[in-house]
Amino acid sequence: MGSERDKRADVSRLAVLHHGPLFGYCRRRLGNDSEADDALQETFMRAFKYYDSLDQSRDARKWLFGIAHNVCVEIARGRKRHTTVAELPDPSDGKSTTEVALERLAQEENLEQVRRELDRLPDRARRILELRFFGQMTSAEIAELEDMKETAVRVTVHRALEGLRARLAR
Repeated sequence: MGSERDKRADVSRLAVLHHGPLFGYCRRRLGNDSEADDALQETFMRAFKYYDSLDQSRDARKWLFGIAHNVCVEIARGRKRHTTVAELPDPSDGKSTTEVALERLAQEENLEQVRRELDRLPDRARRILELRFFGQMTSAEIAELEDMKETAVRVTVHRALEGLRARLAR
């Protein structure tokens, strides 16, 4: 392949192009911005390290999502839960700390309910929804990544969403 400088430029270009969708995917998988940032940094470090193994005829976005998925799995396995300063309420908008905390709690309860229901889905259905909505991938891209037919991806998304809606409506 090219020089180290070319490789660095190529990986930097990929980082700029795919940062948003990859970050959304990592944040969903890991549950917070800090770990998602760490996962994204590790993803791009590995992309640089293994760039020469990328088949240029293959979609680099799918390759990056594969790396990001593996990094997120590794982080989730080794995680220890702790509260950081960034997760504490910020009363700077004029509301009392109690009001901010109560609002955040209500939002987190709703979000936590959605997360619990997502986690109850079969692994493949959950991964497909995460790629579709947090990774912003198309059905065709997911089909290729998951080695499925595109119609099967669409059916999986539809059924998983219907199930989530029914569970969340209870």
